[in-house]
Amino acid sequence: MTEFEKEIALIEKMGLKTSPLRLEYEKKVYKLQSMPEKLKAEGYTEDQIARAMHEKRRELGQQYKEAAPPLFREYIYAATAAKYGDPLGPTYEMLREKKTCKQIIESASRPIEDLDNRLTLDGFQQWYKTY
Repeated sequence: MTEFEKEIALIEKMGLKTSPLRLEYEKKVYKLQSMPEKLKAEGYTEDQIARAMHEKRRELGQQYKEAAPPLFREYIYAATAAKYGDPLGPTYEMLREKKTCKQIIESASRPIEDLDNRLTLDGFQQWYKTY
C-alpha cells in the first residue's frame, strides 16, 4: 500500500472535520475567545489585539498542518496557497482590506465552518495526480 493510499484510508476512516487532530485544533481555536479581554486589560489597542489574535491563529494553523499526514499536509498547504496566495492563509493585511479589527478578532477564535467544502478527498486525489 502506498503512502497516498494509507493517507486516503486514514482520512476516510477518521473524516476530515471529525478527526481527533481537527477536533483538538478547533478546541484550541475556540479557546482564543478569552484572549481579547486579557489583552485589552493589559492596555492593548483593538488593532494590536486583532494582530495578536491573527498571529496566534496562524501559529495554531501551522502547528496542526504540520501534524497532518505528510501528503495531506502538502495538499492543505497547496489548497490554502491557491485560495489565499499564502500557504498559512490570509495575512493580516489581506484581512484588513475586507474586515474591521473587531471582525478579525471574532473570526480568529472561530474555526472554518465549511472545511469540507474547501478540503475534500476528491480534491486530495486530484491534487495527488498532479503532485
